[in-house]
Amino acid sequence: MNQQAPVLVPLDGSALAEQALPVASSLAKRAGAALRLVHVHVPFAVDPIHVEGLPVLDEHLHSRRREHEQAYLDGVRDRLAEDVPTTVGLIDGPVASALAEEARARRARLVVLTTHGRGGLERAWLGSVADEMARVSPVPILLVRPAATRPAPFRRIIVTLDGSALAEAIMEHAIAIARLDSGAEVVLLQVVQPLPPVLVPQSVLVPESVKEEISHAGEKAAREYLEGVAGRVKAAGVNVRIRVDFAANVAAAIMDAAQAEEADLIALCTHGRSGLLRVARGSVADKIVRASPTPVLLFRPPE
Repeated sequence: MNQQAPVLVPLDGSALAEQALPVASSLAKRAGAALRLVHVHVPFAVDPIHVEGLPVLDEHLHSRRREHEQAYLDGVRDRLAEDVPTTVGLIDGPVASALAEEARARRARLVVLTTHGRGGLERAWLGSVADEMARVSPVPILLVRPAATRPAPFRRIIVTLDGSALAEAIMEHAIAIARLDSGAEVVLLQVVQPLPPVLVPQSVLVPESVKEEISHAGEKAAREYLEGVAGRVKAAGVNVRIRVDFAANVAAAIMDAAQAEEADLIALCTHGRSGLLRVARGSVADKIVRASPTPVLLFRPPE
C-alpha cells in the first residue's frame, strides 16, 4: 500500500460529518498515512439578489465566506492528534466531482465520510453527496453512520461476492484494511438465490426433488468459487473464512450475515449506475448503504 497516499475526509461544517474523523484518523495512523481534510466551497449557496434580471454578487461576502471555511478546516486540524500528519484543503466545484478530482489528484487510498452530515456551515452537503460519490469516486469510499461510528481496526470484514470479476475488484481494498490488524478476519460471503420466478408457478414446472438438486449444485459451485478466492486472501497473510447463504433478498441476507458474524465492516463493489437504469435494476449496494448500521466500504471499478 502506498504510504504517501492520504486518507481523504470531506467535511461540511457539521458535527455529524466530523464523526468520520475517529475512524479515518485511526486508519491513517495504522497505515502510516496522512489525513487530508477537505471542504468544497460552493459559491453563493443561497440565491443572490437580482436587479433587472441580473445577479448582484457581493465579492466581499464571498471572500469572508471562504475565510470562514478555511478557518473551520484549520480548527479541525488543530484539534486532531498530533501523531497523524494532517493537511487541509478548500476546493471548488460541484461537490461530488470536486471531491473525486481531489481524490484522484492526491492519489488518496480511501475517502471516509458519514452519510447524513447536515447543519453547520451555510450550506451542508454531505447528506446528499455520499450517494453520488459512490458512483464517481475513483477510490474506495468508507461510509459510516453517525450512530455506528467506531474506531478502526475493522477486525471482521464481510466481503460480498457473486462470482463476477467486477465484484472481486473490492478484494484488494478489503485485504489492505484487514492487513492493518494481525487479528483481522475476512469472511467471503456469497448469497445464492432460489430459482428465478417464471410465468407459471415453479411447482408446475420443476419437481421439489429437482429444485433441491439445483440448490445443492448452486451451493457446491459457490463454495468452490469462494475457496478459490480464499486461497488468494490466505496468500496475502490474512485470516479468511467462507460463508454461503440462501435468500431471495440479497441485500437483507448480507445485512443479516453481518449481524450474525458481528462484522465491523461490509465491503462490496457497486456498478455505479444512475437514473432509470439504476431504478429498474435495483442496487444491492444502495439498499445496504441506506439500511445497514454496519460501516460499508464501496468501490466502483473503472469501466
